Amino acid sequence: MDAGSVPLTGRLSAVLENDTAQWVILIIASSMVLFANAHQAQLTGGDAVLYAKEARLIAETGEYATLRFGQELNHHGPLLFWLTAWAIKVLGPTPLAVTLFSRLFGVGCIVLTALLGSHLFGKNTGWLAALALATCYTFVRNTATLRMDSALTFGVLLAMLGYFRGEKSWGPPVFYGGIAVAVLAKSLPGFLPLFLAPLHALFAGRFHLPPKKPARTWLYWSPLVVLPLLWWGYLVLQYGGVVFSAYLDDFLSVDAGQTVDMYRIYRFFEIYFYDFGRKYLPWTVFTVIGLKTLFRTALNSENERGERADAGLLVAWIIAVLIAGGLKPSQYQRYLIPALPAIAIVTAVVAVAMLRDRMPIWIPATVAVLTIVSGAGIITEPLLSRTISGLVFSIVCICRFKSDSWGHSSVTTAQSRP
Repeated sequence: MDAGSVPLTGRLSAVLENDTAQWVILIIASSMVLFANAHQAQLTGGDAVLYAKEARLIAETGEYATLRFGQELNHHGPLLFWLTAWAIKVLGPTPLAVTLFSRLFGVGCIVLTALLGSHLFGKNTGWLAALALATCYTFVRNTATLRMDSALTFGVLLAMLGYFRGEKSWGPPVFYGGIAVAVLAKSLPGFLPLFLAPLHALFAGRFHLPPKKPARTWLYWSPLVVLPLLWWGYLVLQYGGVVFSAYLDDFLSVDAGQTVDMYRIYRFFEIYFYDFGRKYLPWTVFTVIGLKTLFRTALNSENERGERADAGLLVAWIIAVLIAGGLKPSQYQRYLIPALPAIAIVTAVVAVAMLRDRMPIWIPATVAVLTIVSGAGIITEPLLSRTISGLVFSIVCICRFKSDSWGHSSVTTAQSRP
């Protein structure tokens, strides 16, 4: 039978079942979500406006070594300010230029989440994890403006991918390079992989002291961590100890409208659990089940050591970010962004388990159709991401229900045979 005689539906099914086509659909859809209305988007939040003014000042004066908000020293990382200043010089002071690299780092986070999820639990989990991240309201809203969180998260993901590819020659430099990106993006939180990687290595039995050859390889590349610290060394030489006091003041600061009292505990659960869970719907259902499942996996001594370490890594990743966010007197949901890839992978683990590790073509087909509809201007963000997540969630639940029904029918039929 030649290609011309193959029905159109058959050819479409063959395309949608192709792994490359599925990844192309995912990347295009993610870009469509993150770059929606990029030419006329409004900066959200007072900090984003302040950052944009600083980046424009750098672009106009060319003074890349001066990062001050009026009289206040900018103790955050300089990376996004430098990149945004370059974008303003090339594209002009437009909304697209100001938010360009924040959005690009967001797309990078989605791709790296897919790669990390694929490495840990398989390609279907990686694909659905990336989709869950791309349709997360908290992630999209804070990435489609000028914030440092997407660059920070990109660096953390890059470092963790380098860690899991440690047997490759490029693994250790990518690990330390990712930390450098994360630290230059948002200073201290960028060191998160230095906690996660040794923890996983210890639980997985991969942790070695320097006398071992693998440990020496990692030790040889460790000076890369020092490179981003040169920026803060420069700040100390220029401004002295005020750099460290700026960190302390920022950590202890209380923003307008927020108080430090027992209400802070209530606010912590309201912001990071109730409000986030409500905005993350319908994925939240899978996330709750996934956290419970992975927690049990990590504690079950009958499971393989590597499996327990992978499960424990995701749980520890989320808890570490929650603790760091909860320590600050002022709490915002964007502090949760570095944990969103881990949350997305936890979510996808349950979805893939319900699908029996299959990828029904209706899922990439749905994403492709909605992306085309969005490109035509019929549906726009944030309705686009809400619609994608809702329909995919429904497809997963329906497929699980049909799978259970078919399994029950087949068993009944088999038992009724003589």
